[in-house]
Amino acid sequence: MQTKVSEQLSELLQSKEPSDYVDVIVELHQTDEDEASGQGGAPLTRNERITQSKDRFDRRIVPLQETIRKIGGEITGQAWINETLRVRVPADKVKLLSDDDDVAKVDIPHPLTRDATAQSDVTTERDKTAHHNTTVQRD
Repeated sequence: MQTKVSEQLSELLQSKEPSDYVDVIVELHQTDEDEASGQGGAPLTRNERITQSKDRFDRRIVPLQETIRKIGGEITGQAWINETLRVRVPADKVKLLSDDDDVAKVDIPHPLTRDATAQSDVTTERDKTAHHNTTVQRD
């Protein structure tokens, strides 16, 4: 069975005292439980689907919130869109987070970076548009 604790987090934990607090990212297993329609069978609007996803995430994290509180930790952030929590817990309690069935992975926080490929695609499209706008033929 593959461990849910990332290699980077495992290395960090080895350098910590058991009572030291660490910041971790808890990734939940992704769910595909969106209902395509609301009451009466009408399709959900984008805002209704977003509200539904947020509400489902809030319900899913209730047991995990209790576990985090019991082990002396706290939730310092959450992102419903990718179903993650940022948590501060004692180093010796990280394993208890990974034991939760809803948890897919526990990792160290990583800074967000811009994808170089996506950036080059944007630049290419902008350059094409600029070139198109400057090459007007005269009759």
